[in-house]
Amino acid sequence: LLAVIPVDAAGIAKSTIQVVLAPIAIGMTANKFFPKIVKAILPFAPVVGVVSTCLLVASAVAQVAEPILGAGMNLQIPVLLLHLVGGIVGYWLPKLTGFGEVKSRTMAIETSMKSSAFGFLLAKLHFGDYIARVPSAVSVVWMALTGSLLAVVWRYIPVKEDE
Repeated sequence: LLAVIPVDAAGIAKSTIQVVLAPIAIGMTANKFFPKIVKAILPFAPVVGVVSTCLLVASAVAQVAEPILGAGMNLQIPVLLLHLVGGIVGYWLPKLTGFGEVKSRTMAIETSMKSSAFGFLLAKLHFGDYIARVPSAVSVVWMALTGSLLAVVWRYIPVKEDE
């Protein structure tokens, strides 16, 4: 506490553009100009997403496994709660403000799965201290588990047609 940590704002902005905005722009452009190709690729997207998530989780955890084990439940519980509360608020806030079931579920999954992998990448690239990566690495695991669990559970709970 009371420490000053230098932050390379331009570097973080550049990484954000490269990792978040560029893929979105490429996807939107591909969908607009090459819709047939996108439609052909789309059935494979879930498998690619699952494999990518597994690789991201494995990579992040492997890089900081020893500090994660050393931190124990003092780190695991708060990070788990972050994703659980994010999912709960992400569901109930839209629901209470008039959104339907499908949109509320979607927002819950998206909220509970905010990109910890991106946080890990930013910590790795822009913060010199190795230990800065640890919370994001733990978060990657809980993000994948909570978001995937929500998706699997809701897959088997049908939505009424009027929602």
